Amino acid sequence: MLVKAISVKEDRAIYFYRYCTLLFTSLVYLLGDKDPPFLLKLGIILTLFILAKVFSVIYRGMNKSSCLFKVILGMEMVCILLLLLITGGISSPFLLCIMNPIFVAGSYLQAVYCWLILLGTIVIVTSFSYIIAATNTESLRTIFLDNSYFYLLLLHMTFFIQVLSDGKNKLERANTRTNEMLWHIKSLYQIVEVAAQSESGNLRKIFTEFALKLTEQKMAFFWDINGNEDVERLIVQGARNSGAEASLCFAMESRLKEFRSQDSPSLINLYIHGEFLIMPVKSTTRFWGVLGIRIEAFSQEEGRYWFEQELYFLSELCAIILERHQLERIENQLIIIEEQNRIAAEMHDSVSQHMFGIVYAIHSLIRQWPSIPEKQMKEQLQLILESSNTASQELRSSIYSLSSRKNGSSFWVTTVTSHLDSLSKLHALEISVDVTGDDHRLPVNHQKALFRIISEATGNAIRHGCSSFIEVKLILKTGEAKLVVQDNGNGFDMNELLTDPRLTGLGVSNMKFLVQSLGGTIEISSIQGEGTQILVVIPIDYNEKKN
Repeated sequence: MLVKAISVKEDRAIYFYRYCTLLFTSLVYLLGDKDPPFLLKLGIILTLFILAKVFSVIYRGMNKSSCLFKVILGMEMVCILLLLLITGGISSPFLLCIMNPIFVAGSYLQAVYCWLILLGTIVIVTSFSYIIAATNTESLRTIFLDNSYFYLLLLHMTFFIQVLSDGKNKLERANTRTNEMLWHIKSLYQIVEVAAQSESGNLRKIFTEFALKLTEQKMAFFWDINGNEDVERLIVQGARNSGAEASLCFAMESRLKEFRSQDSPSLINLYIHGEFLIMPVKSTTRFWGVLGIRIEAFSQEEGRYWFEQELYFLSELCAIILERHQLERIENQLIIIEEQNRIAAEMHDSVSQHMFGIVYAIHSLIRQWPSIPEKQMKEQLQLILESSNTASQELRSSIYSLSSRKNGSSFWVTTVTSHLDSLSKLHALEISVDVTGDDHRLPVNHQKALFRIISEATGNAIRHGCSSFIEVKLILKTGEAKLVVQDNGNGFDMNELLTDPRLTGLGVSNMKFLVQSLGGTIEISSIQGEGTQILVVIPIDYNEKKN
């Protein structure tokens, strides 16, 4: 934004100088005595103002680095030289107008163009003045000395323009580096946030998509060493090419041992398919695979160093997060095993002991049946009944303590509501939550996926949509779960989003992947200025869940 504001002010300064010098020189030209008739002067001046306006409009709407821009600048230079030749050469009052193309060249082109324009002007105008002055026996040396002050003025002004231009270029480069740094910080935040909410199997796709975005290349891939099939092993984002993917898989398989011992990026040349920059993804305990990009021909020499740094950073982060997910999975398994052992011990110490007593009492009663008195039999049966009731109560108590339906409450709904309530208070907006149906029958994978989708959708509505009201509706029916998240934020242009997939953020991609992994559908509709609605429908197979 700072460079853009400076560029606008620079354009205004150039146009201001153009019209001011033209106005001043026109006034001098109009009041001169040795020039053409007054009406002809007025015609020339009017033509000059029209041409100045035309060139200003053309410059404003052109790409400053194009060849056409240089051609237009040369045309303006020729027009000014013709003007100088017909109005007196070195003594022309319009001589200062030569600084107009020098200003433009110094602002948008390389320094050599400024000095070529200045040198060409001095040579042409001085030569023309010498030819005219030859009849007056004036030498070239005399003409040069008489106008030396003006030559020095042009040199100083051109040098001053170059100093300002160099300062502007340094500021632009610093701003570019700052924007790149901010983009990397923003990208780091996004990937950590998305990775923290994603399944381990989804991380490879996320990092592949992130590598594609960060390097701005056309193809990125992740070759998973743990994949069982070729389709699962090679994850590709961006431009797809079946031939390149097959060659890439073969190259990965043949160099597997090399990748296991490699700690730095390397280059693979697949000839007709191009060059691929790859980086092994390794943690302290295991080798996860290879992350890479295809380097485009125009950026091979210029950006390879930065691509290596970005891939190195991504591979390190990917390995850390994959390792963390692996440790969390093992920890969850250990927690489950520990809970199973606790339940088994509890059952053994309570219910199992009562059941053993009941079985032993019934066995004794059967053996003594012919000789036992009726009164004693009733007492024994009463003891068995009481012991059975006690075992039944302890069994119900254990089941009740393990159930998530204590007092009719729902842990999952409470978690979702608490999360949205925190967002509402933190960002000072209203969030409405409505859950209909029995969420206790919702499988764990569906609970996790829906929570992450709700979190991502509401987060986008707050961060990007600047919403003041968000409505979250979850309808749980037999066989499906339907989620609707609607906000009143800024919205966006759906046509622009569809025509340029790069505008789709990592959060949206992650939501789509979560929904698709459960066999569901997701629809996103938005109108600029009216808000956004996200509709998710996920099928639920309760029979499969029960099995």
